[in-house]
Amino acid sequence: MSFLPTRIWPVACLLSLSGSVWAATATVESTARGPVALGSKVWFLGKVDGQGVYMNFAVNGVPGGNATYGKLNSQNGEYIAPSVLPSNVVITITGTTTKDAKLGANLSASTTLTLKKAATPTPTPTPSPTPEPTPSPTPTPAPTPTPTPAPAPVPPPIGQQPAPDAAKISAVRLLEQATFGATPADVAAIKANGQAAWLKQQFALPASAVPVTTDMKLLQNTWYKNMATGPDQLRQRMIFALSQLFVISADKNPYANEIQPWLTTISNNAFGNFNTLLREMTLNPSMGKYLDLGNSITPSPNENYAREVMQLFTLGPVLLNQDGSVQTDRNGDPIPTYDQARISDFARALSGWTYAGSSATGINWESFTGPLQPRDKFHDKGSKTLLLGAVLPAGQTAVQDMDGVMQNLFQHPNLPPFIATRLIRAFVTSNPSPAYITRVADVFAYGAAGRGDLQATLTAVLTDPEARQDQPGATQGHLKDPMLQSIGLFRTLGASVTDPTNLFWDYFLLGQKITAAPSVFNFYSPMTRLPGSPQYYGPEFQLYAPSLAVARANFLYKFISGEYKSMVNVDITPFVSVAGNATTLINLVDATLLAGRMSATARQAIGTAVNASTDPRQRAISALYLAAISAEFAVAQ
Repeated sequence: MSFLPTRIWPVACLLSLSGSVWAATATVESTARGPVALGSKVWFLGKVDGQGVYMNFAVNGVPGGNATYGKLNSQNGEYIAPSVLPSNVVITITGTTTKDAKLGANLSASTTLTLKKAATPTPTPTPSPTPEPTPSPTPTPAPTPTPTPAPAPVPPPIGQQPAPDAAKISAVRLLEQATFGATPADVAAIKANGQAAWLKQQFALPASAVPVTTDMKLLQNTWYKNMATGPDQLRQRMIFALSQLFVISADKNPYANEIQPWLTTISNNAFGNFNTLLREMTLNPSMGKYLDLGNSITPSPNENYAREVMQLFTLGPVLLNQDGSVQTDRNGDPIPTYDQARISDFARALSGWTYAGSSATGINWESFTGPLQPRDKFHDKGSKTLLLGAVLPAGQTAVQDMDGVMQNLFQHPNLPPFIATRLIRAFVTSNPSPAYITRVADVFAYGAAGRGDLQATLTAVLTDPEARQDQPGATQGHLKDPMLQSIGLFRTLGASVTDPTNLFWDYFLLGQKITAAPSVFNFYSPMTRLPGSPQYYGPEFQLYAPSLAVARANFLYKFISGEYKSMVNVDITPFVSVAGNATTLINLVDATLLAGRMSATARQAIGTAVNASTDPRQRAISALYLAAISAEFAVAQ
């Protein structure tokens, strides 16, 4: 179900220490061999009794260093010399261990480093070429020039396109990011009151109901209708995003009562604090079954949740900088966030939890009526080493150890950039700039409402200048997945959702049946690269192989043509009524689906298809269908 990074970085938190406490000697070593040039890199490693340990480094007494003396990353020991020579060229590097049960106290050690100006290369003179004798030219006939064909004339777009409405485009772009699709009412509200007022109103709306039921059909239908028609659209989009982060699946939890607690927990905490969401999800009985934390007991606790809570829910497999970039070691390899030993210790720390039930002291069978309950006699009480060298002492209860794990994850420096990147990709763009990630991660980490505030973080995602520029660049935006593209079409056309039950089979064929992700990695991996351009991310393209693209187009056609009207009824009468005039029809389709942003190329192609028929209904279907499957509608920018 998961993978483990194969390369292990030998720092303190990954090694056991040996020797007596009283004999411990700390040292700081570097790769420097003589003075270090400005702007270059040097690597430092702390040791205790000759073994590598994790140390917090300071440069001339400044934790982590600064621009004057150079910056030193305690995570990987990377030191980058300053660009300007300081007044004192001798720099002191001090490393301090974290408190460890075996050391008994923090240990410190120092070393020095001498800086120098970067060497200026001396140019090598280029020798003058020796002229060679020039042979007498042999006359050759001049080639006959080939006439360049005139470019084929490009026909003008069908009719006159109305001038763009900048306020409407701005409103629609926000709604495409923050809802399941723009409706005329929401567009009007944003144009009248502004984006900030709309966001404030959305944050204040109560959550659409999630039924407590054993009927999977009822649960799926209700969730789908909440997404398609619920007034709390921003919450529904956040639920959708978080459901693909904290994944469970009906493949293992086949009954509605085994899914409902998970969905309710996400809904209740969508705009709350991530710390609360993480803790409640850890003890959620739905998650307890799916990743086996329920009844994970000593002496052989299950490692599934311990692994995935680090890899997929909070931190990711490699260490990150605040801008989302990957931290590398001195060989240029990514530094793992954790190793197998940490997975084992996390599993031990999270052992001893069972389901709610009749026994108040023993193990209960699966029950989904409440959170998991602690059972100390089934909890591993040995000492555990967590991430970044943190240690849980022996003898603690299941509650105390779980609290220590939650704090270790919540305070980890990877969490802000990890969550920032996932939310930006879910709502705005697959390829955010490092500056965008940093701004959102800073709000998550240091916001006025405290670390982990999801409402403030989501606001930062949606109001960032990179999200709100209404003429986005070619690499911005993201491909809509099947849910977003289809429900977006329904909402913008004012469709009525009657009985979506039979739709879920079609969504399954398209790779996205709600409540039934194929694995804990979600419907598509957030690390999927853009086909043909691997320098960019394009997660949703994992569900857009050629066969799936054709299947999705056919799926949308069935709604527009009325074949699926018993499930979702799309009224195309307004389009049929103006279909006699191709220009009027295309302008209406453009204004409804694309807010007047249809390109000249698309207008011409759709106009050609429209003019191939004289039947008003078929002309309307052709125009709507081609616009709905175009890149201009399929990609949210």
